[in-house]
Amino acid sequence: MISTALLFASLAVTALADPKPPVFSYLYSVNLTMPAGVTIGNGPSGSRAILPISGGTFWGPKFNGTVGAGFDWGLTDAKGTFSPDAIYTLHTSDGANIMVTEKGHAPNVHILLETGDERYAWVNTVVGYATGAPFDGGVALDVWQLGP
Repeated sequence: MISTALLFASLAVTALADPKPPVFSYLYSVNLTMPAGVTIGNGPSGSRAILPISGGTFWGPKFNGTVGAGFDWGLTDAKGTFSPDAIYTLHTSDGANIMVTEKGHAPNVHILLETGDERYAWVNTVVGYATGAPFDGGVALDVWQLGP
């Protein structure tokens, strides 16, 4: 039992011996068009709103196109922090459909992408990080890929 504890203790030290900072590479920018939504009101976790995503555009070094329909079931907590919970689609200029899932605590947003199109199968393994800001009628995001 003691030898097992020492083994795990030594592994923990080894894992933290020389941590490297993460590397990010630019993936794309997106402008989401978001008309007025429905406010659900204050609940146990904060103020919830259902915000439609009705379109927009995206562009980047690997792909570009338009934004399809979606929704953000966002939550604003008592401190005023907005937490997006969105799902929408990207339609690439060459005909692929990519689902985007956003979660986080603004301005830090976690992005996951999913597609069945083999040309873009690489997006299924992307761990994305986005920062953004609202503009009149929507939200602008810059999306970065964790790793090369």
